[in-house]
Amino acid sequence: MRIRTILAAAAAPAALAAVLLGTAGHASAATVNQPNPNSVIVVHDQAGLDALGGTINKNVDIAADAQPAAGKDTLWLQGTTINGNLTVEGQLMMTGDTINGNVTESGPGSFLGLTNYASHITGNLTVTGSSGVYQGGPGGRAFGNWTQYNGPSQVDGNLNFIGNSGSLYSGYAMHVNGNFTYTGNTGPVLDRGGLTVSGQTVTG
Repeated sequence: MRIRTILAAAAAPAALAAVLLGTAGHASAATVNQPNPNSVIVVHDQAGLDALGGTINKNVDIAADAQPAAGKDTLWLQGTTINGNLTVEGQLMMTGDTINGNVTESGPGSFLGLTNYASHITGNLTVTGSSGVYQGGPGGRAFGNWTQYNGPSQVDGNLNFIGNSGSLYSGYAMHVNGNFTYTGNTGPVLDRGGLTVSGQTVTG
């Protein structure tokens, strides 16, 4: 009886270790496609953006000095999934993209636009400190939405447009599932007829 008791006691830690290792292995397998928050790809031109392919499992930063392709005014992200955060200090137009993370645009002369096919941002969209770029009409655009197909474009989190001298334009369909904050901006107020918000709207 004593020998059996000792063997059973010895087996218990081994069984517990197996369970823990099995759980750890399962968790590891489940997070294989998640972005490494310390891994950022800095993009300096359209060729560099195109080379990343249709699915990017890292954070992406569009540098302030990023150069568009010949004959274009901005870089273009088209039909791409980013499993990470997107930051824009330069100028970027998106069409039919999915960002599984937050999108942040900031800095003088920065611009972010959604056009043609709807895009989906699963986190927050934040635009701050942008003077925007001139696109006709009054003032410059810091953020613009011209989604026309498969709309609306969707932000699952919050839309924060704070402290910009450039303007926000959303004449086409775009839905924010969280809150919309529009404070501290000095640019002209443009058409926002396509913007719908499920949460609270804060202006000031």
